[in-house]
Amino acid sequence: MNLLPITGKKVLFMLKEETYTQQANLANYCRNGIEPDLILSNKNNLYQYRRLVFNIACDTLETAYPITYSFLPNEQWQELTHTFFTEHKCQTTQVWKMPLEFYHYCKEKNISEKLNLPFLNDLLYFEWLELEVHTMEDLAYPPTKEIGSWLEEAIAINPEHKLVSFNYPVHTTSPTDNLIEKLGNYFLLIYREKDTGNVQFIDLSMLYVFVIEGIANEKNLSEILGEANTLFKIHDLDLLRSHVLTFIEDLKQRQFIIGFLNT
Repeated sequence: MNLLPITGKKVLFMLKEETYTQQANLANYCRNGIEPDLILSNKNNLYQYRRLVFNIACDTLETAYPITYSFLPNEQWQELTHTFFTEHKCQTTQVWKMPLEFYHYCKEKNISEKLNLPFLNDLLYFEWLELEVHTMEDLAYPPTKEIGSWLEEAIAINPEHKLVSFNYPVHTTSPTDNLIEKLGNYFLLIYREKDTGNVQFIDLSMLYVFVIEGIANEKNLSEILGEANTLFKIHDLDLLRSHVLTFIEDLKQRQFIIGFLNT
């Protein structure tokens, strides 16, 4: 009498394991094209699975990386995406996140060096950032007030943003415009507008990165300007104040600065 429940559990377990094996074999086939031993009612349709999955992967990458896709010769792009699809076992279950794994794959495989395109990692990351910020989790906005002193009070900023640095100006320069010759230090502010959800980009100098980081740490501008005047050896506090206040007003117009912290 005890055999039925035990046998039933064993069969259920074996079915689950077999299903997993079949699914894994099908996934491997979709990646590498090597026909596996699968239990199928019609093996003639097997190729169609691979074709459909591969087309979805290609479309996703082309959509996520339009600049890279347009810049690379077609044969080079096709070989790169095909190799990625064949070699890499994607960990995400969400198709829209696959381009991030493509970016990491290119870094790990030194694709930029193999293609003699040292700016490629920066370009891929820049293109991914727009998608990442657009789809990022909603963050709580701080309590704010409209009226205050730019110099003496803590300033409130859009929390849905990223500050990033690049070795090449991929955010301002086309890869066809001698980008490879412009190695340096470049900075970008990227944020999502609260009302529209649109993603905005602002090219920054190192000074303005310092200012934004200070604001994010809830320092007032007077404190930030004093530190910046010494750090950047400007030695003209009035000129520095004038430039930074103009920058702050611009960030307010662009909806990155949202007022003053109301603590």
